[in-house]
Amino acid sequence: MFDVLAYLLEEFSDPDACPAHDDLGRQLAAAGFENDEISSALEWLDGLNSLSEGAYLGANDSTGLRVYHDEEAARLPTEVRGLIMFLEENGALSPAQREMLIDRLLAMPDDEISLPTAKLAALMVLWAQRAELPVLVGEDLLTALHGEPTMQ
Repeated sequence: MFDVLAYLLEEFSDPDACPAHDDLGRQLAAAGFENDEISSALEWLDGLNSLSEGAYLGANDSTGLRVYHDEEAARLPTEVRGLIMFLEENGALSPAQREMLIDRLLAMPDDEISLPTAKLAALMVLWAQRAELPVLVGEDLLTALHGEPTMQ
């Protein structure tokens, strides 16, 4: 799934240029991805696209500290929670985007949640939101695509 998501980021710098599901599925299959990888990635992407920042807008108005629920803390490794805090503190994620990222991470199986996959998920959230990254933070996140393996 993560290779498919990485491919989408590299192939379509603008989410609006991404073809409809059927055409995208055919393009991904032609690129050599397996059907189960394509299905998982498109399902994950559908979940991302169904999230509206409006559902999380209240988070943007808060000034408090994000405290993780016991289940979130158990499922999200310390380094992933640290990455989320780093991204928010450095202006790469708004509080609403942070919540969207947490939602998408929790949609993954536990054994797939890692620092490289969290970086890729953060890139996907920002890509879907058409958000710009601060240069240094963006370089760190892009290591999920180019510098570190994204598969387990």
